[in-house]
Amino acid sequence: MKLRTIMKKGLAVGLMGIMMVSLAACGDNKEEEKTNAETDTKTEAKADETGSDAKSDVTLKFQQWWGAELPEGYLDDICAKYEEETGVKVELLTAPWADTKTAITAGATNGTIADIISVDGAWLSEFVDMGVLTNVEDAGVDSSLASDIWKVDGTGYVVPVLNFAYPMYVNMDILKEAGVETVPTTWTELKDACKKITDAGKSAFALNLGTTNANGIQNVFMGTGWGSGISLKDESGAYKTKDNAGLASLAEMFKGLYDDGSLYPGMSTLEESEMTSNFAAGNCAFTVASAATMSQFTDINFEATTIPVKDDFKDKSGICYASWAVGISESCENKEEAAKFINYLLGGIDGKDGSASAGLAATMSAFPNSTVAEPDYSKAPKQFQDYYELYKQNYVINEFIGLPNASDVMTSMTNDLTTYLEGKIDIDTLLSNWQGYLDAAGK
Repeated sequence: MKLRTIMKKGLAVGLMGIMMVSLAACGDNKEEEKTNAETDTKTEAKADETGSDAKSDVTLKFQQWWGAELPEGYLDDICAKYEEETGVKVELLTAPWADTKTAITAGATNGTIADIISVDGAWLSEFVDMGVLTNVEDAGVDSSLASDIWKVDGTGYVVPVLNFAYPMYVNMDILKEAGVETVPTTWTELKDACKKITDAGKSAFALNLGTTNANGIQNVFMGTGWGSGISLKDESGAYKTKDNAGLASLAEMFKGLYDDGSLYPGMSTLEESEMTSNFAAGNCAFTVASAATMSQFTDINFEATTIPVKDDFKDKSGICYASWAVGISESCENKEEAAKFINYLLGGIDGKDGSASAGLAATMSAFPNSTVAEPDYSKAPKQFQDYYELYKQNYVINEFIGLPNASDVMTSMTNDLTTYLEGKIDIDTLLSNWQGYLDAAGK
């Protein structure tokens, strides 16, 4: 309280009293300054400790489908912990996978797009063409924390957080009943095993060529090809199916299974979910499906392994995969902060803590794209743990990621593959047609 104010109020205070009040006031101010200084120092120390200088008034919007598939509140807890450590709030905009793309494209059109968006591989090229995505590495994403970053024309736009790999599942009881002593590891062994299984009156190999969701061409057909180093592309990275000897041999291998009656009945209408359910019910010896479906197979004796390879193939196998992946919108006003959150998902605050990624992986029966995550799969089925070791010895690949109009192209390729297997077109026509679809994609 100032002296002139005191005098205005007519207070008669002795000089000593005034001095004492003044000294007390000065003392209070110094104590307050000291407290503020200590608080600032502690805050700065914490910022230095976490490697974050994030502003507490920043809110990042995160559009995704993950929260709809994770246990309730799981993703919220990750975001709450991040806010506690950095002061940055992450607001979750959650929708089912089927509605997420619509939400993103609508947001891009009306200017309400989220800062961080989850991206399916089939959407990548379209989003880049729309100008939706920014260069994640320029924004500050640490590429050393990610085993893979999705790129278009050399620019990194999307970072996978989780990978959902596609092993081959084997019903061991069916093999035993058919007299197949070991799990096949080569195409010849697979064909011979399927013939014995078919002769024993059992269904052998499931190839889903339904077109409601035409992913059998990717997960099963090309999954088998990638396992043997067979590619849809040439050495320059351009799609090249016409006169592709590797693809021809792959198609001919499946034609042999079809001609032997070894493919699961109704392949032309078989969808992935139905195929997985049939395997879970013990109706098929071999199927290729996501490792995340393994928990459904509680009533059968099964193994999970890499897909058999071409007889003369000796290298590492490519493993088909899908991902939970994220990008940063071009219109995001806090790109650096968005990049920090992605880094946090991969490697924590300090780039050494992969617990967020590891926890997500273990929860979703997936594998981390983080280079520092060490997931605990001790509660997972033994088959999952064994397959994870095979996964780490090989590499993931999906050449449909980044392909313009990928869903339409896969549908057309699927229809032609069915026609080829039924003997209505020859191999040259099949591969030429595919080349036409790939060349026209995005035009």
